[in-house]
Amino acid sequence: MSMKRKINKRAQSVLGLSLSDGQLRAFHVTRAKGALEVVKAASAELSLDLMHPEPELIGREIRNHLDAAGVRERLCIVRIPPRWVMSQQTKVPELSSEDTASFLQIEAEKGFPVDPAQLQIARSFQKSDAGTHVTQLAVRREQIDQLIAVLHAARLKPVSFSLGLAALPAAHVAAGTGRVIVAIDRAGVTLLVAAGGGITAFRTFEVNIDSEAGESIVNGAAVARELRITLEQVPAELRSQLRELYLTGDSGMVRQLAGSLGDWAKGLGLAIVRGDLPEKNLAAEIAEKLAGRWLEHDASELEFLPPHPGRWALLMARYNSKRLATAGFAVGAAALAVLAAFGWQEYERWSLRSEWGGMQAQVMKLDGVQRQIDEFKPWYDTTHRSLSILMRVTECFPDNGSVTAKTFEVRGSANALVSISGTARDNASLLRVQEQLRQAKEVQGLKIEQIRGKTPMQFTLTFRWRTSAGT
Repeated sequence: MSMKRKINKRAQSVLGLSLSDGQLRAFHVTRAKGALEVVKAASAELSLDLMHPEPELIGREIRNHLDAAGVRERLCIVRIPPRWVMSQQTKVPELSSEDTASFLQIEAEKGFPVDPAQLQIARSFQKSDAGTHVTQLAVRREQIDQLIAVLHAARLKPVSFSLGLAALPAAHVAAGTGRVIVAIDRAGVTLLVAAGGGITAFRTFEVNIDSEAGESIVNGAAVARELRITLEQVPAELRSQLRELYLTGDSGMVRQLAGSLGDWAKGLGLAIVRGDLPEKNLAAEIAEKLAGRWLEHDASELEFLPPHPGRWALLMARYNSKRLATAGFAVGAAALAVLAAFGWQEYERWSLRSEWGGMQAQVMKLDGVQRQIDEFKPWYDTTHRSLSILMRVTECFPDNGSVTAKTFEVRGSANALVSISGTARDNASLLRVQEQLRQAKEVQGLKIEQIRGKTPMQFTLTFRWRTSAGT
């Protein structure tokens, strides 16, 4: 979902800024003779965390680093720290635009761990022969507000908050093709799957990095496992479009990953392409690409900066006398209508009271019968379907508490859709629960809808419960 931030005129320069993982990377990019040119750059380690309770201190530190590098540009496009981003993938039925928005709002309420009103959500649509899919990417509003406060303290004016990895050229694929992008540095791994003309998956995870003789050794098996989990959640019709595994980031780590993932990628029909960054790190590359892409398109494809009305719009909304006069006339007309109808309303109320007096005894008797029906109806339901499903699911969960359920939802009658959300201590425990559920003859179409975190893992799985005799 793209959203343009209006400014007075088309900007001729902007500051690309990355503040992730305690690192400041800034590139001042300008238009020069029809091309883009980096005129200033800044790189520094930040002593304070971005969520420090005093944003003025962080802003002052950022300002000092920019001043030391001679950076004076105020307009900035900022990379959202990837660890802030939550994602959810949904297939959208054929609906009107208004109904689609309502549907996605409901999906956000079910899929994200907080109220969508407390989130800033961007959406990426993907097309396939099987229909339309939408990836909803969300950042907490409190984090967005903190970032805005930090930038204002640094005397910077944000024009866009963007998903940094999406600014890389590799993230843009032609229709009908797809690419898996793995970006790795010492802070961990960021994974983006691009297919169907949009972003179909985005997540981050840590990976063990050991050091031998001054060289960082990447745990390639752990990366491969997380890749398998992520691709399993990508819809099959979009997964079939994937043709390439693009590795970027630290050159040494990229080289190791290319070797350790070679057989796995070949088995899936993915060609490995290396995008080493020997001269600058990943954060610097993203900061520069963010600035350049924004200058070329004057917008970000995925926007997390909340829109705000301009000063003129606020002034007009506050002092528009015509609107006040219209509102006053409407209130006066409504008052006259109420007064004119008051007498007729009182007559109607008297008539209805008389009619009610004649039927009150019979209605009260019927209400009593209905209450008894409502009270005892559950005792005559011999199927106990929901309890049967819950019992069978409970039997599949381990007794040691390594996998626990937080929510259990049954929707529909025949072949009901069952959704379970919870936490798992590790991946092996969750796989055992899946295997137990698959062995149940009533369970069909079991799949993991979402996995977040590592220890513990937060998951959501769904399946169809096939109705049979006595169930």
